[in-house]
Order: sequence, then C-alpha cells, then structure tokens
Amino acid sequence: MIRLTKDTIITIITVVMLYCAMELCGITCPIKYITGISCAGCGMSRAWISLLHLNIKDAFYYHPLFWLPVPALIVFFMKNKINIKIYKIFIFTAVCAFVIVYVYRMVVGYGDIVVFEPHNNIICRIIQKMKN
Repeated sequence: MIRLTKDTIITIITVVMLYCAMELCGITCPIKYITGISCAGCGMSRAWISLLHLNIKDAFYYHPLFWLPVPALIVFFMKNKINIKIYKIFIFTAVCAFVIVYVYRMVVGYGDIVVFEPHNNIICRIIQKMKN
C-alpha cells in the first residue's frame, strides 16, 4: 500500500491550489506565460480532459504521452520496491520520450497546442503596454 507522508500531502495540496489560482488568473501554463514557449507537457491537461470524455483520439492529439504520468506515478511510489536499474531505465526512457515528442512537436508545429512565441512572454507584453 502507498503511504503518503505529511510533506507529500502538503505538497500535493499546494500544487493543486497554485494550479487553480493560475487558472483563475488565466494562466494555463506558467512556463508558456513567462517565456512564450510551450513546455514539454503542453496539451497534457487537455488530453486528460478529452480522455475523461472518452475521446481517446483527441487525447492523443493534444499530447501523445498523456498516458505516461500514471505508470510514472506508480513507479515513483514503488521506487523502493523495484530494482534501481529498472527504475533508472524507466525514468530515462520516459524523459527521452518526452524530449523526442517535444522536439517533434516544436519542429513540425502543432497548431495552437505547441507554440514558439518568445515575443509573446510576460516581459514583452509588459513593455508593449508601457510603450502604449
């Protein structure tokens, strides 16, 4: 059985609260908001929402690795019970998969899901507003 420590529970609650606060302010991704460049997980929330609506095709469209966080969490919480070599191989493979998908999506372009707009970051927007 997975036993969550007090620190883990506090961390989870804090992350959820910060995510909700950012959503209320219209900030869907802090990395994209600050840099203007989509992160490697861009589209993951929309993919899970699509999955909850049983729309697997859209889930894969939004992020083809949407399914990976579930096994990653299982492996993370079972870290002490599995061979360290298997753990490291899994983590390395997952990171490589995200990097490959991220680079592909940035190079090919993915419509409005993954964007490279460094001119549209928060600092540039503030400077533009100050000029006007």
